[in-house]
Amino acid sequence: MAGAAQLPEPLAQGDLERTPFAHLLLYIQGRGLDGTLVIWKPEPGQDKPRQDRIRFSGGVPQAGRLIERASRLERGMLPLFARTDGPYAFYADTDLVGDGGGVIDGPADVPMLIAASLRGSSRDDVVAQVVAGFGEARLRLRRDADIEALQLLPDERATVQLLRADPTSVAKLTELSPLEPRQVQRIVYLLAITKSVEPWDGSDAKASGSRPKQPTPPRPQPRTPKPAKSETRAAGAPEAVEPPPPGLSSEHRALWQEIAQRAEAIETENYYEMLGITKDVSTAAIQKAYFGLVKKWHPDRLPRELEPLRPVVERIFRYLTRAQETLSDDETRGKYLATVQDGGGTPEAERQLGLIIQAAMEFRKVEVLMRRREWDEALALLEPILEVNAEEPDYQATRAWILFQKSGPGPAVLGGLDAALALNDSHDKAHYYKGMVLKRTGKRAEAAEHFRKAAELNPKNIDAVREVRLLDMRGSTPPSKGGGSGDSFFGKLFGGKKK
Repeated sequence: MAGAAQLPEPLAQGDLERTPFAHLLLYIQGRGLDGTLVIWKPEPGQDKPRQDRIRFSGGVPQAGRLIERASRLERGMLPLFARTDGPYAFYADTDLVGDGGGVIDGPADVPMLIAASLRGSSRDDVVAQVVAGFGEARLRLRRDADIEALQLLPDERATVQLLRADPTSVAKLTELSPLEPRQVQRIVYLLAITKSVEPWDGSDAKASGSRPKQPTPPRPQPRTPKPAKSETRAAGAPEAVEPPPPGLSSEHRALWQEIAQRAEAIETENYYEMLGITKDVSTAAIQKAYFGLVKKWHPDRLPRELEPLRPVVERIFRYLTRAQETLSDDETRGKYLATVQDGGGTPEAERQLGLIIQAAMEFRKVEVLMRRREWDEALALLEPILEVNAEEPDYQATRAWILFQKSGPGPAVLGGLDAALALNDSHDKAHYYKGMVLKRTGKRAEAAEHFRKAAELNPKNIDAVREVRLLDMRGSTPPSKGGGSGDSFFGKLFGGKKK
């Protein structure tokens, strides 16, 4: 190991107070650096501060000598994320870790490690500073964001899905997310420093203000029977108004039909449309419009003959009142206008977001049933989830895998996996599942390509890595696109012989 006098000039140096450990890791990874990161930990009463040393290859942590002893490199690095001070230096092309006793071998997955660090003690001062920089801006996921690499937990994935469904502000995301506010801030911070999220001003939107959606591939057939409509309704979704009963006068029949039409239309209107006003009117004009509508839609003005419609009229009146309260306050009006410009702000849009969250929570139950190999129950629970969000590749791939487990390979299985990969070609589980289906049908060369892709996308997909290894041993794996053999592939995954 090189001594202190032999050290070259550091490529980068500073202090953790100004450059948090997570930012350091992303800096090194982003530039694919080789060398050693040294972090000193000054402590009272000690002349020589202790050191954490981490060796990198191609920007990936490969081994370390750490103050905190651990069985795995990732676990040993976790305490560094909470450090608020301490000098650091990165020595390029220099190994200050060496071999032998005390060395913890890697590699360590940087994105996954940063995500894991945010579930424990972390630099909340840094998190708050980064998140505050977004202000009230609407955020959206970048098209090239590799969310799978973060290996998020179900509630965290549900929060990210909200941004995928509709660009929104941090405040609105906090309101909608199943996570605690502190955890929402940490997720936004994670997305920000991994360049997975960006502010959005709607400049590339359609006239409606909504973000263009990727076409959804055809759903595989045959399908299991659709659940009853009531099973997939969002909480609070209104039922259709029944036709007017016989015996009503022509005047009351016409009013009944008008109420039914208004109740249906208001579900897709924003607050401006509900009140019949433009977005630039004054508060006085808002109040005038509202009180004009009160005269017609207050439930107490409902004729006795139309009493069965009172719940419907009360709902219409609640929407009108909420619209007036929101638009009459400058602060809430500004936030709401941003939502409308994103294409939201209607009762139907709000329920859809709620359904997406609910679907993500239900998917956790599907995963539990799959671990128990209760395939019929898992499929029955997954169907309504797909009805809500068919653009989530995880749901498409999981449905195909369940069908494969139930009935073996078939058009519906491959169709579902192709649909998942069309939504996200970097979905490692979909590649692994397709490899297994192709392997079952005897298409080993094609299967090997998908196993290799899954392992390259996620080296922690142990099932895919094992399949590549088995095929390599049998001489069935085609060379990678960059040339070389399966041995070179595993050399990259697990570390080959040192030169």
